[in-house]
Amino acid sequence: MIDQKVSGLNVWFEEKIGLCGQRNRELNEDGRADEAVFEKVKSNIYDVFRTVLSVAVKTGSGDADAVRTFFVQRAEQIPAGWAAALEKAKEHNDIARMQTEQIKLDTVQEIREAFARIWEGAE
Repeated sequence: MIDQKVSGLNVWFEEKIGLCGQRNRELNEDGRADEAVFEKVKSNIYDVFRTVLSVAVKTGSGDADAVRTFFVQRAEQIPAGWAAALEKAKEHNDIARMQTEQIKLDTVQEIREAFARIWEGAE
C-alpha cells in the first residue's frame, strides 16, 4: 500500500521536474532567461520534496502514517523561511526576489495538494 503511494508521488515528481527542464530549455532558446530561471527554481523545489519523501519513507519504516506526518511537517517547516524572505523582499521592493519566493511558495502549495490527492487516493 505504502509502496503504491510513494511510487505515485515519485512519478508525479519526475513528471514535474521533466516538464520544468523542458520549459527551461524552451525559454532559454527564446531568449527569456529570467523566466527560464523560474522554471529551474520550481524544478529545484520539486527535487527537494522528492528527497523529503525519500527521507520520510526511510524514517517511517513502513508506517504510512509516520511517512505522511513527516512529509506534511516538512512541507510546513521548509517554506517558512521563504515566506519570511518574501516579506523582506516586499519591504525592500525587491521585485525579482519577490517573484522567486512566490514561485517557491506556489510550488510547495502545489506539492502539498498533489501529496494529499495521491497519498489519500492510493488507499
